[in-house]
Amino acid sequence: MKWVVLAIAVFIVGYTLVNVFYRKKGPAFRPYEDMAKRATTARLLQAGWQKLPVEFSRPLERPGFTLAATAARGGTGLGADLEAAFAERPVLAATIDRVNAPESVARGDAYPIHFTASLADQHLQLGRVEALLREREIVLVPSLEKLPGNNLLSRWKDADYVALLPTDRLAPGRYTVRLTANGPALQWTVVVR
Repeated sequence: MKWVVLAIAVFIVGYTLVNVFYRKKGPAFRPYEDMAKRATTARLLQAGWQKLPVEFSRPLERPGFTLAATAARGGTGLGADLEAAFAERPVLAATIDRVNAPESVARGDAYPIHFTASLADQHLQLGRVEALLREREIVLVPSLEKLPGNNLLSRWKDADYVALLPTDRLAPGRYTVRLTANGPALQWTVVVR
């Protein structure tokens, strides 16, 4: 009996050491999610889109821009060109109620976009914003995520958010920016100097 216990102890210690020293850093491979992301990235690149990094947060105070861009209502959803590129369609906010963003930005500065989004389901929260660039068009895709647990709810159906878009990868000129939702998207222009 003591040999069985000793063998189990040696195996556990050996397995733990191998696991600690040779484990892959970062998150584990999730086949469905990772393959869907790879397929989406490949389709977006094939259609001429490239991803831009975005910093996303909840603002502590209201923006104080002196020159705010004028936003107009556009089409609903992602649009036909982007709809086909996503392997799994992101869960979008019900509506984008308001946008406040400057009408020009210096190249290399972060372009702040303050917006108010309404949620259709209070079991969801805005989790991330993806920015996609093709020629002179930038599309922002805010994606919702399910809150952990079954009983958690968002406090309000609408909330303010801020997305900071770095402009160092943008050439100087005029760009059309579209913020997508299930309802009509908001669209405006920005000049990168």
